[in-house]
Amino acid sequence: MTSPIYYNGQEYERRTSNDSLKGYLLATAASGAVLAPLPWLGMPFQKQLIKEMPNNREYKDAFFKALDISGLKEKGVNIVEAQKVLGAPPEYALGRNACYIPSAKQVLINTDKISCAGLHELGHAMNDLMSKYGVKYLAKMRGAGYAIAGLMEYFAIFSRTKPKGAPRSFTDVIEDNCGKIAFWAMLPVVIEEAIASYRGIKLAKKAGLAEPLVKNMKKLLGKALLTYGGRAVLGGLAVYASRKVMDYFTRPKEINY
Repeated sequence: MTSPIYYNGQEYERRTSNDSLKGYLLATAASGAVLAPLPWLGMPFQKQLIKEMPNNREYKDAFFKALDISGLKEKGVNIVEAQKVLGAPPEYALGRNACYIPSAKQVLINTDKISCAGLHELGHAMNDLMSKYGVKYLAKMRGAGYAIAGLMEYFAIFSRTKPKGAPRSFTDVIEDNCGKIAFWAMLPVVIEEAIASYRGIKLAKKAGLAEPLVKNMKKLLGKALLTYGGRAVLGGLAVYASRKVMDYFTRPKEINY
């Protein structure tokens, strides 16, 4: 039997390594269960993307007109046809996704299939090259945000060695709020995606895209934004669930005789 812990005159049961192992296994399972819907979050976007492919000629015309009127060419932005690039990721070459690459000032896309998504990527380019008030830095925070969110999962599975009410250190404060921190760390990505979509839609209108297709584009980008928002929410909840499970199994229990 392990020796008890005393704090403020109260006796607490010290938890064992077996408790920590149980907590870790169940915390990992809880996190996995919360994150299980992630693969389905992108399905509405993908379905809408396929639905818009028959209208690609109109989207393609609007895309290149938008590039001309946006001022992005003068900033050095160029379009790279993913299907023509040897070794390009299949999801880009086959027209399942597109991206803006800030370091190269390039939009990687298959314009023969998903030019509607390209308008959103032009929005990213505008965020990067033509923004004020720090919008450009939201995109730069993407990698750091996901890294911080991942780090919070490690904080979540740390064993609790202090009773409730014991003085808390800086690490304890992080552990107590790791779910919230994980969510807030991913939120800049969601905000930057929303701004890119807003700018992409404005460009589409200026380029003369027909109103019914503008409405469809709003649906497409709205569903894309839901995937990012869903990831942020589920990521935060997964970290929170892990922390609560570990708290239950590893925090010293009060002993009452």
